Amino acid sequence: MPYRALLPALLWWGLSLWLLLKPAGAPSAIPYFDKIGHFMLFGVQAALLGWGLHRVGVPRPRLTAWLGCVLWAGLSEGLQAWLTVDRAAEWLDALADVAGAGAAVLVLGRCIAPAGKAV
Repeated sequence: MPYRALLPALLWWGLSLWLLLKPAGAPSAIPYFDKIGHFMLFGVQAALLGWGLHRVGVPRPRLTAWLGCVLWAGLSEGLQAWLTVDRAAEWLDALADVAGAGAAVLVLGRCIAPAGKAV
């Protein structure tokens, strides 16, 4: 079953859903720690999704993964504003999400070969 390659991305998405919608904790003493977390969370998501899509043979897996993460970034910010009482939608969080996903797919491009080429 080639679709098993998407299981890590699906599991990570479930973790991110929980992290993004759970009650907010105390603010960190580290400046911009929240943005770093968003960057890393979506970077891992994009890498796992891009790798899985590549394994199942989806054309342009990195672009598809990045676009999926862009969609999830907007949706997750909306869900935070709508479903939680102590969180709000922030455009800087969405920007960190998109930047993390973009950085990951750029790195992923160095790790996976284009279709028909050996790694």
